[in-house]
Amino acid sequence: MLRWLKVVSRGDNITSLYGASLEEEIRTFHHTSMDLKKALRLFNLLMMKRSEALRAHISELIFTSDVLDKALKRKKTLQVAGGTTGAVGGVTAVVGLALAPVTFGASLIATAVGAGMVASAGGVSAHIAKTKKKIITRDGVERVIKEFTDKVKEPEQCLSFILSGMNELRRFDTARLQRAGAQHNALKIAQMTQSVFNNMDSVRRNPGAPTGGMSSERLLQGFAKELDYYFTEKEGQKLKKSRKSKFSGRVRLLAENLQDELDYLNNMWEMFN
Repeated sequence: MLRWLKVVSRGDNITSLYGASLEEEIRTFHHTSMDLKKALRLFNLLMMKRSEALRAHISELIFTSDVLDKALKRKKTLQVAGGTTGAVGGVTAVVGLALAPVTFGASLIATAVGAGMVASAGGVSAHIAKTKKKIITRDGVERVIKEFTDKVKEPEQCLSFILSGMNELRRFDTARLQRAGAQHNALKIAQMTQSVFNNMDSVRRNPGAPTGGMSSERLLQGFAKELDYYFTEKEGQKLKKSRKSKFSGRVRLLAENLQDELDYLNNMWEMFN
């Protein structure tokens, strides 16, 4: 990290407190600005290539949660429907037999209706069984975690470097350096830096929190550590039945948090441009 120079106020030609000349200070200012410019170009390239892919991974996580929620909802529906249709079907059949001597035709129809309702419940069971075949495995979840981490790590690190560099660039007295003949490109980067920090609160989720940081990577690492709780010990692949609902909620929360982080990256990307 560069050592920043604080200038005494006796005139533009006076050396800085650390003994550097004005010429050396301008040179440091220029190098810092150009490094920041390169980082901004890299961040732009990374976001152009990876933003949509990251969004697709988040959608995949939401889809995983949706699949679990729908399967759990169907299971509850089957349990209610199975109990109801079984009772109705049994009653209808008994009533049909009791009325057989009087209304033989009607009783057959009633019996058939009762049997049909039971058959319908059996059809729902078959549908649920078919849905269950789409198993959510630990390998599949870990694949999404790894791919998302691989794609988001560099943009977040790059943004962290940019914001750190901008903080350092703001320590220079740009008006003084401009009068002393600092390069236009370097001054332009410094002006953009000030504009970004003036508008930082509009994109920051928590104005008191530090900017930059690899937040998505930390979220994914924390989630990966919890997988043992949700998956069976045998080969660690099958989702524990008793924890499907909790896992669905946890995956959805992760997706929402990752979307917040991606929105932050995209907002900063837009601000830089």
